[in-house]
Amino acid sequence: MVHIGTILDGRYRIDAILGSGGMGRVYRGEHTGIGRQVAIKVLHADLGRNREAAARFQREALASGRLDHTNIVGVSDFGVIDDGPCYLVMEALEGESLGDRLQRDRRIAWREAIEIIRGVLAGLRHAHDRGVVHRDIKPDNIFLAVKEGELVVKILDFGIAKLAAGTVDDPAATRAGLTVGTPAYLSPEQAVGGEITPACDLYSTTIVLFEMIAGRAPFEDKDPLSMLGAHVGRPPPRIADVAPELEIPPELEDILQLGLAKMTSERIRTAVDYLGLLEPIAPYDPAHRVRGSQSHISTPRAAAYVTPIPGGLGTAPTASLATTPVPNRQTPSPGDGEPVSAVGLTSMLDSLTDDPSLPLRTISPRAHSIAEAPEQIPKRWIAIGGVVIVGFLIVAFVLVVSLRAHPSTLDPAAKPVPTKPAPAKPSKASVAPPAEPAPAPHAMTVPDSRDAELKAALHELQNGKTCPERKAAIARLVALGDARALAPIKTARYRMRGGFLGFNQDNTNACLRADADAALKKLTPPKSKP
Repeated sequence: MVHIGTILDGRYRIDAILGSGGMGRVYRGEHTGIGRQVAIKVLHADLGRNREAAARFQREALASGRLDHTNIVGVSDFGVIDDGPCYLVMEALEGESLGDRLQRDRRIAWREAIEIIRGVLAGLRHAHDRGVVHRDIKPDNIFLAVKEGELVVKILDFGIAKLAAGTVDDPAATRAGLTVGTPAYLSPEQAVGGEITPACDLYSTTIVLFEMIAGRAPFEDKDPLSMLGAHVGRPPPRIADVAPELEIPPELEDILQLGLAKMTSERIRTAVDYLGLLEPIAPYDPAHRVRGSQSHISTPRAAAYVTPIPGGLGTAPTASLATTPVPNRQTPSPGDGEPVSAVGLTSMLDSLTDDPSLPLRTISPRAHSIAEAPEQIPKRWIAIGGVVIVGFLIVAFVLVVSLRAHPSTLDPAAKPVPTKPAPAKPSKASVAPPAEPAPAPHAMTVPDSRDAELKAALHELQNGKTCPERKAAIARLVALGDARALAPIKTARYRMRGGFLGFNQDNTNACLRADADAALKKLTPPKSKP
């Protein structure tokens, strides 16, 4: 813990604790050299030795080092304290998060909601142009700051951002099959661990816009897996469906549907395009300008800014400055400075200078890279005797012949369909009409359609070329809720490839085992009580 009154790194005086959480604390401080108020996020000392926590902390600094925009919280410094923990210096703000605003008011008028989203899109445009994808746009990461009587929308917390234009050793690089973000706001491609692009942020932004207007997100489910399945396979509702009492322009409904398209090729492509679509619906008035979004919205109640800490903030201390919790926000202190220009990490200058127009400054000489190169896994070798090789060759040959003779029955299409005998020709004596009318032709379309969807999803699960494609198939099977998918999903947890005669093989479906296990629990019917 950093004590009140401490001079951090010879420049930053710690004045008060603004908030505390499981991963660190946020302090109100002052740059003693220039007298500027700042917010300082400090990682807990014991987490400084945790590679993932430290890498996420560095990722936020690295991403913010590329950015300098009115609608993005300013980051001015990053470093490491003598005893180990990392710290991040940001601009001090007054206001409240959009999450707090929605918790209090539930809904926001559609015109005001558009103005807030304009500020978000302006910040995202700047970030995307510099190769940074936020990946976690949600109300809690959007701050409604008040500066000189004007409202300024600020995007917070680039802790899980992906530097799309970064180098191969970028600590924010995403591994295939990794799902990162908040389930209620994830794009379909994030839900299945797919490719991260700016379109992910635009999908999440649309969910935030939908929630501001309707008072709820388009998809709501307490089960995270069902939530991910909804993003992947469930059509998005319209405002008229979830809040029929509201009246909004039909063009806005269409924009929301475009922003929530499942396929990135059908979604709004860029933040600039998004802003262009919103302009005819609510043209900005230059007489009522808000910094960044170029329009006017109402000012929320002022409150001291508390920077979110990865993992969520807890509570702030009492006047004793001990660990006793009190509410997060305190009375704002005077003298809050203007946004501080973004800076780069000294040890990361090589990876950040791909765009010479980006403003970069050096920081504390003690600041250094936290992310270490991943440890190399030694290659294993197996020596097999000649007799054993011959034996396994025989076994492998028998298995191949057996499999060819008995194809898999996992696919419902592979099951033989019993043929009905041709009906006998009625005699002249039996000409009475049938007792009941034949069912309407459309009565069979529903099960046929479900079978077709089940067949397609099972085919994708068994034959998908990439793990994200196979994970998406699991989500579709969960959405269908058909118990026939249990056996294929159970089998799909293991997909052994490579190796030699069954040795040293890799499970190429290891990335989806967690999804498969959750799907099995979801689809397994509850046991009947005796």
